Formats: sequence, C-alpha cells, structure tokens
Amino acid sequence: MKKFPGGLLLVPMLLSAIFYTFAPNLFRIGGMTQAMFTTDGLNYVIGVTCFCSGAGLNIHRIGKVLKKQGVLLLTKIIICVIASIVFIQLFGQSGFLGISAVAFIATICSTNPSLYLALEDEMGTPDDVSAFGLVGLLCVPAYPMLIFGLSQATAIDWMPILSTLIPILLGMLVGNLDENMAKFLAPGVSVLTPFMGWSFGANINLINAVQSGVQGVIITIIFYILMLPILLYVEMKLLKKDGISSLAISSIAGMSVSVPTLIAQSNPSIQPFVASATAQIAFGVVLTSIITPYLAKKLNTRNHVHDLKTPNF
Repeated sequence: MKKFPGGLLLVPMLLSAIFYTFAPNLFRIGGMTQAMFTTDGLNYVIGVTCFCSGAGLNIHRIGKVLKKQGVLLLTKIIICVIASIVFIQLFGQSGFLGISAVAFIATICSTNPSLYLALEDEMGTPDDVSAFGLVGLLCVPAYPMLIFGLSQATAIDWMPILSTLIPILLGMLVGNLDENMAKFLAPGVSVLTPFMGWSFGANINLINAVQSGVQGVIITIIFYILMLPILLYVEMKLLKKDGISSLAISSIAGMSVSVPTLIAQSNPSIQPFVASATAQIAFGVVLTSIITPYLAKKLNTRNHVHDLKTPNF
C-alpha cells in the first residue's frame, strides 16, 4: 500500500467502496463484524485517532503547529464562508450547471483528515502529523452544516464540534502529563489510518459516483480552483514552507457524502437536491483521493530536487 502516495488510506477505502457498491449489506450481520467493516464504527475510529494525535501534540510545540496548520485551516475556513455566501446570493439553493448549493458547500468545506495524515506521515514533519486532530475538525459534518447555517442565517448546533474537540484535549492532557504515554500512543495514528480508510469507503457507491459524470468533475475543479492557489500562496510565500500541507488538506472526505442528507433532516427544502449532491460529492471523493496524492508527490519531488540544486553555504 505504501507504494502509492496516501495508499495506506486509499487502498482500503477503494476496496471497501467496491464491497459497498456491489454488496452493501454483506457485513451488516451485527456484532463486531458490522462495527468494524461498516460505517458504524467510523466515529469511534476517528475519536481514537484524534486522541492519539492529541497525545502527540506537545503543549510547548502547539504554537508552532498553530502557526502553520492553524493559519492554513483559518484561511480555508475564510474561503469557505465567503464562497458559500457568494454562491447562495448569486445562484440560490438550485445553484448552476446542476450543482446545488448544498453540494457546493459540502464539497468546498470538506477536508479528508485521513489522507492528510497519510501524506504528512510520508512527506511531512512530526508537528504536521500531530495536527491531525485540528484537521479532523473540518472533517465532521457539523462543519459544513455550520457554514450552511451561516450562509442561510439559521440556528447553529455546536455540539458535534465540541464532541470532536474533547478527544483531542483529553489526548493532549494524557500526552503532556506522561511522556511515555505520548510515545506509546503515537504509533496509533498510523495504525488506525487503514481502518479509517475502510470506514470512509463503506459509504461510497462507485456506480452512483461515476454516474454524476460532468457535475462531479466540475465540482472537483471548482474545489481545487478555490482552495489550492490561495492555500499554496499562504504556505509557500507567507509561511515559507514546502506547500505539502496545503495539498494535504485539499481533498474531499468520504464523510462529506452524508452532509446533504443531514442538512435535509433539519431543512426539508433541501431534499430535492440530496440524491444528486450525494453522487457529485462521492465522485469528488474518488477524484481528489487520486489527484491530491499525485500532486503532493510531484511537489515533494520538486522540492527535493530544488534543495539538491541549492548550494549550502
């Protein structure tokens, strides 16, 4: 799996998606099998990973982590808020070219923390890896629901965001009180990555994703155009870093497939757009899971070549 960029996540995710596409109820037999091989255990796996990553977040280095990942995530949030408000003001709920507002917001607000982890574990630094929990905050459906609420001026539910923060904070507490526990828990982040990949894939129907066709491609292109140029500029020009983190947070999470349905539960007017939005997002998940690791590998190779050519005085 490690022969491919992000393969530790992507290979299990693809295998799981194949099973879900052609035999969606194969593992729904109850007990441990259902908890492990369906989406039922997803939140637990993410929670444990957040806890382990939090344990590796040394309080003395948190300023360094926030200075890089914090700035990038804040930049991404600002882009999402502005773009969402502008989109709804210009096109309304029905959107344009078959891309509804709910599909647009769920897509641009998405970040796949597992792919971030796989790429940073391979190409980044320990501080980059320890920021997994922060990146995970932009993965939960509560985040695009929050942005959707802001753009619609509707009520906001803060509890899902709080529920993501608690494992991170408890992990930080344990890791900073006991350095040996921090070292013990650190490998858990990488070990859990394939399990997260499988859980994400267990909610992706590849046939429906491919059927979204043109709209799925368009929404993916829009995602990259809105995110990458600004994030890369901030990281490489302002923060003077290598740009890998900007790419690592620029992919669509499998969990985002559930966002249109969740928003429709509290806003029935969104229901007519749920099916198409879900298919478009799923296709975006597949495309960005392939494109983002490729771009990250190319950028990482270019950086290494540049470093070799730069004389050391």
